[in-house]
Amino acid sequence: MNSKGIGIGLAVLVVLGGATAYVYRPQSADTSAATAVANPWGRVEAARVDHITIHRSSGPDAQRTIELEKRGSAWVMTSPGRGPTEARAAEDLVDRFSNMKVTVVRARSASSHAAFEVDDLHATRVTLKNGTNTVVDVFVGASVGSGTAVRVPNRPETFEVDQAITSMVTREARDWRNREITHASRSDVQSVEWVNRNGTFRFSRNGETWTAAPGTAVERLDTARIGSLVDSVANLRATDFGAEGAASGVAPDSPRVTLTTGGGDAATQTVTVRLGNNNGDNESFAQREGADTVYVVTRPMAESINPAVSAFQTPLPVDGGAAADATAAPAAPSAAPPGMPMGMPGGPGGGSPQIPPEVMEQLRRQLQQQGAGGAPH
Repeated sequence: MNSKGIGIGLAVLVVLGGATAYVYRPQSADTSAATAVANPWGRVEAARVDHITIHRSSGPDAQRTIELEKRGSAWVMTSPGRGPTEARAAEDLVDRFSNMKVTVVRARSASSHAAFEVDDLHATRVTLKNGTNTVVDVFVGASVGSGTAVRVPNRPETFEVDQAITSMVTREARDWRNREITHASRSDVQSVEWVNRNGTFRFSRNGETWTAAPGTAVERLDTARIGSLVDSVANLRATDFGAEGAASGVAPDSPRVTLTTGGGDAATQTVTVRLGNNNGDNESFAQREGADTVYVVTRPMAESINPAVSAFQTPLPVDGGAAADATAAPAAPSAAPPGMPMGMPGGPGGGSPQIPPEVMEQLRRQLQQQGAGGAPH
């Protein structure tokens, strides 16, 4: 083959190699100006967003759709439960979406939606509104690169955005809600009162210690235990929330604890928490007076709301007298007859002596002979 033919062959190989590399290039690496796009949604003004809908693709049907509303300056959940959101939870989500920018088009065909989990079966749909106007509506999929895969309704592209939002939008409904039942420092608590079937127990803070109020009589009062209980009831936190229509058992005559805080320059406030029915083996329902939210609390939290009298007392000393000695060391058994080997009937480990009289007589004679040096009398 002449040099001209060799040159043509090399040129063909170069062209084929370039075409092959282009066809099989990874789409995630395509960040050229040709694929760079503007956000497929308008500008998001965080301060104007007042409604969030999160529809998860999995989980119990009643828990899949989460509705959050902004009322004044505070966010509340309206579905599946009702109550304040966890501090900054909704604000953080809105901030992420207001700063979210598309960095690359990951795929251009709907056939890639499942691979990036932005299809209806896997994605979490998030809609932000201002009044009735939709600000952002996206399907959030898997984490990709340093960001997240998303798509918008009625468009085939899968976009990568520069915010990590997958774990945030897939949280359980309870994780959006404020689980705080009470929140106060011990130094702010002026008095505490427990009312339950054991009686009424009221204590007032006196510097770093506690004193029983008139009418409260507790033997062996342990003020350190009072302080520990106050710390617990001043910082009650729920593990979950009662479902709609749950038989909470919270009633006006339920066991309750009341904290009085403030005094001095601060306004005096009282907070009362009542304990309801058990929720399974290790949890109970509780409710704060004046609020509709029914909380689920752990057994230790329930016991701090409804303590036994012993929770206020110094434990009794362990009995170290004769009874303890008898328990620690049982009485020694009767000694065996002189000369009888241990372990024989009548000795330690045996029952009552059952030795025939003739055997006893023989043993008696042997002992007499041993005492006389073995010589018969």
